[in-house]
Amino acid sequence: MQLAEAISLFELTVSKHLQLKPEQTRCENEGEYIINRDKTELYVDLWQPKEPTQWQYFDREKVAGVFQIVAPVCFYPQPEHLPMFLEELAHLNFHLFFGSFIANSQEKVISIQYKRVLDGLNDTEIIEPLEAIGYYAENLKEYLAEKYHVKKI
Repeated sequence: MQLAEAISLFELTVSKHLQLKPEQTRCENEGEYIINRDKTELYVDLWQPKEPTQWQYFDREKVAGVFQIVAPVCFYPQPEHLPMFLEELAHLNFHLFFGSFIANSQEKVISIQYKRVLDGLNDTEIIEPLEAIGYYAENLKEYLAEKYHVKKI
């Protein structure tokens, strides 16, 4: 799927299922969006890399376009709680559909991410991950804040 086609499909799907017009969610750069869900922001990116990366495990001759959703959840806990906290995130990843916890060590931020290639993208492959990532981010930020006293985002 070409990037322009994926962007059009994304905007149509969000408009149809979430009743959000593209102008309400678009960011400055093409293929970048922010979707607000209660107290959680979902950052959506659709892009076409110019070169394959070491992580592209398939067809290294064809560079795959990417659809990604990231929802920041919280900041890192105090250093003495970090090992147990990260172990719990790894355990929680086992249970999540359409997402996994990621850590940004530079900014000390924990987020939930979904990523897939553009090929085969459809309504379901857009709306289900948006719903799942939003749901998990909202609920798990409360849980993690209560258990580890982390600052929610």
